[in-house]
Order: sequence, then C-alpha cells, then structure tokens
Amino acid sequence: MAYKEDYLTPEAIKDIDEVDRYLAQKGKIDYSTTQQDSPPTAYSIAIEDPLPAPKFLSLSQMMSIDKDPSTMPNQIIEGVLYKGSKMIISGSSKAGKTLSLLHLGLAVANGQPWLGHNTHKEGSKVIYLDFELKPRMAAKRIAEMVRVNPGYLPTTQNFLYCGLRGQSRSLEDLVHYIEDLEDYRPDMVIVDPFYKLATGADENDAGAISEVVNRMEQFSERLDCSFVYAHHFSKGNKSDTDHIDRASGSGVFARDPDAILTLTPHEEEYHLVLEATLRDFPTPDPQVVEFSWPNFVHKPDLEPKLRKPGQTAESKRLNDKLSTALIELLKPNSIMGLNNLRNKLQDKTGEQIHPDKLRNLIKKTRNISELKTQKGKENIYSYTE
Repeated sequence: MAYKEDYLTPEAIKDIDEVDRYLAQKGKIDYSTTQQDSPPTAYSIAIEDPLPAPKFLSLSQMMSIDKDPSTMPNQIIEGVLYKGSKMIISGSSKAGKTLSLLHLGLAVANGQPWLGHNTHKEGSKVIYLDFELKPRMAAKRIAEMVRVNPGYLPTTQNFLYCGLRGQSRSLEDLVHYIEDLEDYRPDMVIVDPFYKLATGADENDAGAISEVVNRMEQFSERLDCSFVYAHHFSKGNKSDTDHIDRASGSGVFARDPDAILTLTPHEEEYHLVLEATLRDFPTPDPQVVEFSWPNFVHKPDLEPKLRKPGQTAESKRLNDKLSTALIELLKPNSIMGLNNLRNKLQDKTGEQIHPDKLRNLIKKTRNISELKTQKGKENIYSYTE
C-alpha cells in the first residue's frame, strides 16, 4: 500500500516550494483589469504527486517472493477474486445485478458462500456505494435478506452502506471520504452501477472508459482493496455471444477486470447462468442460480443452458399448458409426494419436467397449495377453489 510520504521526496518538495513562491509573487488578482466581470466560481491548482521510482526485481528475488506464502493476498471470493483485484458483474436489465451485489457484500462481510462460491471464512470489510436505490428501499431489501439468511449477522461491523442516489460524485471524492473513515480499511468496495460513477463518459469510447478504470485501479492500490462494479448488457439476446463480450459499450470491459462475471437468463424461467473468466484463477464451470426473492439459490444439478431467442414465448406456452394440466390433476384429489405428482404430470402432458420446474410451477399456479407433513413423510399437494 502506497502512502503520501512515499511521494514526498526532497525533489518533489523542492518543486512544490517553487510553485508556492511563484503564486505568492503573483499577488491578489484584480478582476477589474481583466476581461472577466467576476472571479471564477472555482479556482484551484492541482499538483499530481510524482510516483515513487519503479522497482526492478531479479529472477531470484521473484522466486523468493513466490516461496513466501505470507505475500499472497487473501482470496475475497475463493477461486475468483484476490484482495486488491477488480471485478465486473454484468447482466441484462432487471436480471438482479443489484440484488446479487448486495448478497455479495453481505456474504463477504460474514464469510458466507455467494452464488456457489465460498468467501474468506473470517469475513472481510466491505463498503457498498449505491448510486441506484433510495436508502430506505435499500434498507428494506437488506433487512429482508438478513432475516432469511442466518449466516448474515445484523451485528457484523464488516459492512458499510453509502446511499448516493441523485449525487454526482467523482471517484477521487469518494476515495478521500473512505480514507477519512476512522479504523475502517475496506477489503472490498462495491460500486453499483458503474455508469453512475462514470458520469459524462461515453461507454463506447475506449479512451474515456480506460481513464475511469485506470483511476479505479490506482485507488484500489492506494486503499489496498478490491473494486467490484456492476454493468449492463447491450440490447438483445446474448446466448450466441461470448460471455465476456456481452457487456454494453467499449471492449475495455472485457479486457480490464481481473474477474469478469456475467448473469445471463437460463432456459428455465427465474433462473440465471453465472459464467466467469478470471485472470488469476482457472476458469470455473458455469453455475446455475435460481432467483427466488430475496435470494439467489445455487442449483448445481441444473445444466447451464442459456435461453435462446424466442424461447421466452415458447416457455410461457409450455408453462400455461403444464399449469392447466396440474390443476386438472389436483382438482379431483390431492396427491402425495413431489415425484409422484411429477410422474403423473409427465404422463398427462408427454413433457419431461425437472423437479425444480415443477416446484416453480406450483409456486406460480394459483390455488395450488403444498402441505408440509411430518418428518419422513412426503408433502401433500392440493387444489382449492
């Protein structure tokens, strides 16, 4: 981690003194003798601190570093993200990016699994910068997530939320505020969403986006923490596009982050495919998660099949067909056991039905109820007018 003292070399201090003497000689500016009618609304001179000299390491030094396990940073997300690295999560509109990031912050703060991936078991300090939700709405979501997840402790001191909706804040300003926090040095900073932080930058302009992510990298090094941010897909179905190229705008989004994660609609309704391309780890297998408010449920048994163009309408027709058949089965008599019900529904419709699909169908079909029975006995499914 670099400190200001590293940059204040005798040469740098000498340069600063020369600038100060020059400005003192200029004296107070008399605006009545200039073409301006009044002083400018903002007048400042910024001096970039010179970087410390780069270090050149021999091969033997590099080998020695590799032998020292204490030099490895913690894995914030095991097998995905080291502390000090950058990560992007992109997805289609309303795909649950914000909810997945809130879960990420709470899971990392508590050392709990996130979307099928373990996090640092001792917990890590998290700051959540929210440009999207009203703080009261965010509090409602977070409270509900904590209530239904016993591993998310409401007493944890590892999670700080900052509501920034409607505020135009530069990354520099936010870093200064974070540095001013007493006794709180974050391991991870989450920015939701990216475009609110990059106000004024054209997301298709590689130079403009590179400038923003480069500043993010500088501050990641300065704060010694990971930066995670959300971004959106370009329009249209993305099943035939490589997952790292689904993010809207410049190709920088596919080149710069150390970890690229995408949430893309699965062929099964209310499910998403989580894919990852990583710089520091082997590429993990795609995962399937079910969106079941307010949680994402990891579904390792489902194949990660992406939804194809036109499949939404086809899926709706199939669900309507299955719902009608389900009601017809349960109207005369209740049926005990999910597998028994699934077999009868498959025989009636000629369709292959995954147990998860049937569970979702039961949830979404009106007047279908599930009666929980004693331990060791199968549940009973009924239809009530």
